[in-house]
Amino acid sequence: MLNASFDRLGQRSFSLQWVSFFFFLFHLISPFAFFIFRSWPMRRYAIILIAGQSRRFVQGDKCLALIRGKPIVLYSLEVFQRSGIFDHFIFVYRDETQREVLENHLRNHFPPEILSKILWILGGKERMFSVFNALKVIRERLSPEAFVFIHDGARPMLSIGNILAIDALLSLECGVVLAHRVTDTVAWIVAGEGDFLPRENVEIFENTPPVTQLLSDSCGKAQRRYLDRDKLWSLETPQAFYFPKIFVDYQRALGANRCLTDDSSLFSGTINFLENKSLNLKITSLRDLEFFEKFLTPSENGEIK
Repeated sequence: MLNASFDRLGQRSFSLQWVSFFFFLFHLISPFAFFIFRSWPMRRYAIILIAGQSRRFVQGDKCLALIRGKPIVLYSLEVFQRSGIFDHFIFVYRDETQREVLENHLRNHFPPEILSKILWILGGKERMFSVFNALKVIRERLSPEAFVFIHDGARPMLSIGNILAIDALLSLECGVVLAHRVTDTVAWIVAGEGDFLPRENVEIFENTPPVTQLLSDSCGKAQRRYLDRDKLWSLETPQAFYFPKIFVDYQRALGANRCLTDDSSLFSGTINFLENKSLNLKITSLRDLEFFEKFLTPSENGEIK
């Protein structure tokens, strides 16, 4: 009986030794867990939004506007593809007519192996619904262990360098937003009653807005506040996030009936702002399109300067 007791005590001591060993091992590798995780095969998806109505662009669908025989949205796809890090490209489109036109151009400009990576998702009535439609399809049809890059198709002046820099800054809890510093003076105006009513005896100069759009605080009904531009950033796309986290954040925002136009504004994690010192023009008018065409000069590696 005494021998049996010593045997049980020895077994328990042996078990405690193994527990201590694993506890020590856990503390030893925990500081390197992030780097170990980043070495795992994390997927990357580019969500390209083209479902907008192009209300401010009077010449039709701005994303399908042709520059040198190619729709402007394909300039973004080309840079995403050439970065070499994406598993799928997800077009969130407005209607079947838009999709059919774009598919014809895709066949003329991209090889079959790229076309096979493209998914098509019907957009919603607002931007955030379009994004969420894409996120739902990722959850249902693709691997959710992924980073998603959300991009406005009307921004054709991407660079591979910025995409790779965004990717390097990403983590499970931290999203990354491409942005640039505000250089203009910005006034925050809370309009008072009648501020947008037509005014008489107003001289209209060339390229000024219609009279009904002029804002006046001459009656003291509008409150003005001039913001410190050193603290202001203008947000761009791509914006990138860990998929499971941004998906839950979108669910919460839609459940609360929040209507937002920027993905980072609903993200519950931290945000890294990556300063973009190159031009990342968003096409909203015919003048923007002409500007893009004028300054479209391929560099040696084919990127837009």
